[in-house]
Amino acid sequence: MRKSIIQLFSGNLFSKFLGAGREILTAALFGTSEAIGAYRVAQTGTLVPVNFFTSDSLNSAFVPQYKQFMATSRDKAQTLFWSLAVIFSFLALLLGGGLWFLAKPWAGMLAPGLGINTAALAIDMLQIMGIGVPFYLFSAMLMFLGMANGDFLPMAVRPSVQNIGLIAGAILAFTFKNTLFLAWGFTSAYVVFSIWVLFRVWRSGLLVLPSEWVWPHTREVLAAFWQTLRPLLFLPVLLQSNIAIERAVASLIGLAAISSIDYAKFVTETLIMLVSMPVAFAGLGHWSELTQSEMRRQLYKLFVPVLLIAVPVSAFLAVNAHAVVKAVYARGEFGMASVGVTGDILYGIALGLWAQVLGYVLIKALNAQRRNGAVLRVMAIALLANAAFNLSLYPQFGAMTLGLGSTIYGLVLLGGTLMSLGLWREMLRRGWILAVAATGYLLLNHWLPRPESVWRELGIAIAVAFVYWALWAVLVPALRQTVIEIIAPKLGKVT
Repeated sequence: MRKSIIQLFSGNLFSKFLGAGREILTAALFGTSEAIGAYRVAQTGTLVPVNFFTSDSLNSAFVPQYKQFMATSRDKAQTLFWSLAVIFSFLALLLGGGLWFLAKPWAGMLAPGLGINTAALAIDMLQIMGIGVPFYLFSAMLMFLGMANGDFLPMAVRPSVQNIGLIAGAILAFTFKNTLFLAWGFTSAYVVFSIWVLFRVWRSGLLVLPSEWVWPHTREVLAAFWQTLRPLLFLPVLLQSNIAIERAVASLIGLAAISSIDYAKFVTETLIMLVSMPVAFAGLGHWSELTQSEMRRQLYKLFVPVLLIAVPVSAFLAVNAHAVVKAVYARGEFGMASVGVTGDILYGIALGLWAQVLGYVLIKALNAQRRNGAVLRVMAIALLANAAFNLSLYPQFGAMTLGLGSTIYGLVLLGGTLMSLGLWREMLRRGWILAVAATGYLLLNHWLPRPESVWRELGIAIAVAFVYWALWAVLVPALRQTVIEIIAPKLGKVT
């Protein structure tokens, strides 16, 4: 599990470096303009239907089920994969064609506040990105197969390939004054990625056909998979509907909010990709082989390490949201108005980011134990709370609503998973120290000087945050032991 975490962390870290370059470049070249607003709508319009079939729900059902079959019969495991591959191929063609022919009404539903020119550009981009959908779905199915066999490299590499494609698309769009290259960057990335994953999986010998692929066996295997997946089927609907509602609310707030939410989420999702995802996906296969009590003991040990990273980062981003946005994005076409909108959203998300980070890991723990009914209940309540907050309060809070809604989601998600796993008492016992520390940090920041130079401001903020949290980590025994175990696991066991 440790090797898988390192592999995923390394891939995600490299991807985030590329992603940072992509977002900085995009902000400088296009800001929060019509072109990038249309692209964000087209990207959402493409990923919302696709993610019904490639979301965490499917891989959370496929990986444990495939591993369970592998323990008794490789034929059953391969029958499951190939049966789903056939279904995916059909769906891929259906979705790609649907995006091409229904781009206009779909774009209008996603962003009712768009102007005529922006909407027309979004429609053209949707059709181009629809061409990449079959490759996206095909590569995802192969990626799930690799994960089930302990190969996490394709999952680690995919975001980097997408980032390279989008960077190339942005440069070409600016150079040739044709913003459609933004969409072609997405499509080209997945054509290349699908070819590479196919070659890797084939070379690893994972594409073996079952010795007897007949309907009775297929029906038995798919019926078992259906039992695992069924509680999660409604979850992608909720997830993608929530994204669509978020985008629609952003279009009603203003054109700048459509792209600003992605700029803000890039910053916060870095923490989720680097901390939550490696732990969660490496644990998905490992935890499925443990008893519930054994898994709970392992999760209990994860609380402080995860929160010791998530809480300081969340607190720092909350008190320095606008300064971070200004330092990262404020150049070229990204002016102070864009800084204000993006900073407001980032502030709102950061308040509950720590809860999302830990909640994501705990959701995967429930998936690993096939408690998918509990996953659906928790996620449904969290997503509905987010959507209700956005729809009802955006006239009062403006762009900040989109960030605060995300915080509501994170808090409900964490509370629900802790209750479902019976770990809320352990959370209180281990988490109160960091709650006190975070409160002290927020109060301390009211006394910090705010120089005119954003780099000096952030320099002071980073230095103070580092010293403050280092003192807590050194002086508090429980935190000190956790730091030792992260840096030197063998030494931590001895002490």
